[in-house]
Amino acid sequence: MDTADRPFHRRHLLRGLGGIAALTAVVPAVLGSSPAGATTSTVLASGLPEVVGMNSERIEDVFARVQRRVNDGLFPGATALIARRGVIVGHRAFGNKVAGCTEPVTLDTMFDVLSLTKVLATATSVMVLVQQGKLQLSDRVASYLPSFAANGKSSITVLDMLRYSAGLPVDNQRLDEPNVKLVWRAMAETPLEYTPGTSILYSDLTYRLLGRLVEVVSGTDLSTFAHAHIWGPLGMHDTMFKPPAEIAPRVAATGTSSLRGRLVRGEVQDEQDFALGGITGCDGVFSTAMDVAIFCQMILGLGSYGAVQVLTPKSVELMTRNQTPQVSAAATDTSPLNNLLLAPKGLGWEIWTPRFSHGGTRLSPGSFGKAGGAGTFLWIDPARALFGVLLTNHGLPEPFDEIGWNRMLDSIGVVEFFDGMIGAVADAC
Repeated sequence: MDTADRPFHRRHLLRGLGGIAALTAVVPAVLGSSPAGATTSTVLASGLPEVVGMNSERIEDVFARVQRRVNDGLFPGATALIARRGVIVGHRAFGNKVAGCTEPVTLDTMFDVLSLTKVLATATSVMVLVQQGKLQLSDRVASYLPSFAANGKSSITVLDMLRYSAGLPVDNQRLDEPNVKLVWRAMAETPLEYTPGTSILYSDLTYRLLGRLVEVVSGTDLSTFAHAHIWGPLGMHDTMFKPPAEIAPRVAATGTSSLRGRLVRGEVQDEQDFALGGITGCDGVFSTAMDVAIFCQMILGLGSYGAVQVLTPKSVELMTRNQTPQVSAAATDTSPLNNLLLAPKGLGWEIWTPRFSHGGTRLSPGSFGKAGGAGTFLWIDPARALFGVLLTNHGLPEPFDEIGWNRMLDSIGVVEFFDGMIGAVADAC
């Protein structure tokens, strides 16, 4: 399943991966035990690393390595945060918000988190709707999006979509079509690349359509729903789609768009999501390291943060464990890009595997995380009650192919960051 000689472009279908359908299909179980070591209802507060069994000097080493990469010009700026057992042991800002300009990143700088949107907004919103009784994971997507039934997709379920096993390609962008309604229809009617449920394939298209499903079921747009049921209750006030112009100075720029002819700042970098209005289930959320940390702590708290409960423990269990037994890590964790595209997944989340995960090589089995294509990452290690957030304004790799993806990971040093985070744990558990 090696894609080393097969370029991956977000603007084109990933042809040639239909062979992954040959993997054996297994119906996933949807119940499991709670993540080991999880804390409940903890509110984050700053403290010394030693209070939670971590080493201050090693924490500083992790941050120094991020600073060195910024100093070397590998990306303009970043914020990073590490927390364990509800204690923030380090929160730092590095570099500048705009490449080539002296405009320092601060702790409250907002970043285009791109695909972190899939968990910060979309998958979590779906689970909220399930909790409300308005949706079931076994529901057929075409019941809510009738045009989705085209090309043999009438039996695909919400669960298939959430776990990236619906049979859809990586993407189906239509940047040459100005009629947004026609673009959405074309996306919904996209033919299958493999038999649903037999394999997995990471898919921006799938999550765009899931965002539409949330809107149909809830009767409001994804932004409004996420604010009302996730970000607002949690106090994530710096998390949003389409930041207003007046707060643009707080937002880190991700680069220049040749299509838009300007610096991309406060606008989602992905061209298709921008063309669709900037609010989609795939990309579009902007956030800070602190807000992302609150979300991570809520997940570690089995859906609760302080007195607020966003998800039930069962919902967190379903989202964060491997929901794709039809694939094995041994067969799919064969390169950094294959890890993203083909390796085991939860509901929205990427499940840690030991070879080529961008979470590094030292996380505990059962850890889970998410990457954003412009250079944003989070990983949660429930066995250690530990998580890390690294947000950068590296911007989408150009070109977005295997070499470009590898180069971005190496430039940011994301594996070094998360391996260093684990290396800073000084106790045995």
